[in-house]
Amino acid sequence: MKTGHHLTLWQVFSVPAAIAALSLFGLVVALLGDGLWNGIGALTLGASVIATVWALAARRR
Repeated sequence: MKTGHHLTLWQVFSVPAAIAALSLFGLVVALLGDGLWNGIGALTLGASVIATVWALAARRR
């Protein structure tokens, strides 16, 4: 039987939690802000999408 490296709960969920926090921040800023805040909201929401696409692409290699 192969023994692997065990990860802690924080190690497993730290990146998904950061992506969720970034998405939530971007959504709130885009909804409540105006002008520059809309751009910041779009960038933060776009960053979470890019991170997800990157993770899916890296998994397929």
